[in-house]
Amino acid sequence: MFLPTRFFLLALGALVSVALRAATPASPSYDGMVLPFREVVVSAPVQSTLVEVAVKEGDIVKVGQPLARLYSRMEELDMARAKAALEKRASDDAHAQSLFAEKIIPEDKALEARIEHDLARLQYDMAVEQVRLRTITAPLDGLVVEKIHEAGEAVSPAVPLLRIVDISRVYVQFYIRVEELDKFRVGQTLAARFPLLNNGQAFTGTVDFIDPRVDAASGLLRVKVLVENPARLIKAVMRAEVAPPAAP
Repeated sequence: MFLPTRFFLLALGALVSVALRAATPASPSYDGMVLPFREVVVSAPVQSTLVEVAVKEGDIVKVGQPLARLYSRMEELDMARAKAALEKRASDDAHAQSLFAEKIIPEDKALEARIEHDLARLQYDMAVEQVRLRTITAPLDGLVVEKIHEAGEAVSPAVPLLRIVDISRVYVQFYIRVEELDKFRVGQTLAARFPLLNNGQAFTGTVDFIDPRVDAASGLLRVKVLVENPARLIKAVMRAEVAPPAAP
């Protein structure tokens, strides 16, 4: 038995509607990717030879922690010489000021001794800085993810030595259409899930950046959500799903 055409079309439309509702989530999420909060490439500040690399890949480092040492014997000797010269000039200056106070020497002699003392102090400070540059320290708290050179190798400021990432916080980066821009604002709280982490554990993050530039080819713009990650469970380049903003 054939159904009337109008009834058939109504029934087909209802079935299609149900199918579309089932296939389309009520609140679709945004696919995103995890980026480290900070990532730096550490290089030697001066050209020299590595004497020691004190860290390995996987080490957690703190800002200011020594990472490597460069050959520094010549700089240390120069610092010792500058220190001795400074002590001599300091003694001469003190003696000259005493003689000037007793009106034994003229003012220009006392001034000359003071200037020589100041110059010796500058020379010593420069020598100390040269020695300091031979110890490479961590510029941030983070995790060593790449060790590029070993002790005995020559390095220079243009040569990467170590790579460090900070994932105590991470960015979740995703893209939205221009038409959705009015739904997002900096400081807004959003939820992010990580399918590979503890059965899709959800974290709360804050919109930290909305790119004002629209990609001409796709018509999309970039959004970055900052998520706290003190236990470092979330790894860089993980896939993430960001829940849409709650309806106002």
